Amino acid sequence: MRRAALLMSVGLVSGLFLCGNSAAKPLPKADKKLWVGQFDQCSYNAIASVLVHFYGPVPKYHNRVKFEKKTFYDPLSAAGFAPYFGWAPWTSYMVDSGKMKWGNKAVRNLVGHRFSLATRQLPKVLNFQEIAVHFAPGERRKLERRLRRKLKKGPVVIWSPYAAELNRQDAWRAVKRVHKGVYIVPFNPGLTHAVTIFRRPGHRKVLVTDCSVMNGWFTARVRTVVCVAAAMSASIRIRFGTHRSIFQRGLAGIHHDKFETVFYRRHRSTTGNR
Repeated sequence: MRRAALLMSVGLVSGLFLCGNSAAKPLPKADKKLWVGQFDQCSYNAIASVLVHFYGPVPKYHNRVKFEKKTFYDPLSAAGFAPYFGWAPWTSYMVDSGKMKWGNKAVRNLVGHRFSLATRQLPKVLNFQEIAVHFAPGERRKLERRLRRKLKKGPVVIWSPYAAELNRQDAWRAVKRVHKGVYIVPFNPGLTHAVTIFRRPGHRKVLVTDCSVMNGWFTARVRTVVCVAAAMSASIRIRFGTHRSIFQRGLAGIHHDKFETVFYRRHRSTTGNR
C-alpha cells in the first residue's frame, strides 16, 4: 500500500468500542524500537519490524528506494511473485526466497510460516464500511489460543482490512462486540494493510506495530487481533466494478485463508520442521 493511499478518508463504525485497548501509559523503549515506519510500503515496514526483532536495528542507508529494492523487492521478485504492496502473505515469500539481506548480512535460518485465523463461517460484509465476524461456540477462544502459540515462536504479520491512519484515532479500539459471538470490524474495500504483532512476556495484551501512523505502536487484546484477522477472509472476496475480486487479481496460491504469517529462527540442528 502506498502512503498516498493512506490519506484517503473512510467512514467508520460508530458506537461503543469494546474489543481493543490502546496503551494507557507509555510503552517501554524496547517495545517502541520494534516500530519501523520509514519505508514506502506497509508490508516493507511489517517485515522490517520482524528483522529488527531478530537481527537488530535498520541498517544505515543513503538511498531509501535502492535499499527497499535490494532488501524487499528483489527477494520477492526472485521468488516469482509480483510486489503486491501491503499484502501481508507476500512477506513470507520474501523470506522463503533465501535472498534477503539486512544490510550486508544475509538473513539466515528465518522461517515465514503462513497459518489461518479464519472462522468456519465466512464473515459477512454488511456494507462498504463494516464486516460482521461470527464465531461458533468456543471458536474465538480456540483462535486466540492458536495465535498465542504462534506468538511464542515469534512475531506474527497479519493482514488487516483497514489502515489505522484512516481513522484519525486508534484503530485497535475500533472493533466492537454486537452480541455474544458477533463482532463488527471496520472495512474499506480495496485497501488492505500489513501490521506486525509481538508477544509481550508477562502481559496478557500483545503489541501491535503499525506503519500507517506515526508512533504506531499499540497494545491490544488478543481477541481484537483475531477479529481483525478473521475479517480479512471476507474482505478478500469483495468484487469490484471490474467484477474481479482481490483473490482473482493476484492471490492465486494462497489457499485455506492462510493470510497470517509467524516468523521464527530455525536452529541449525533442526531439519525443516515448520
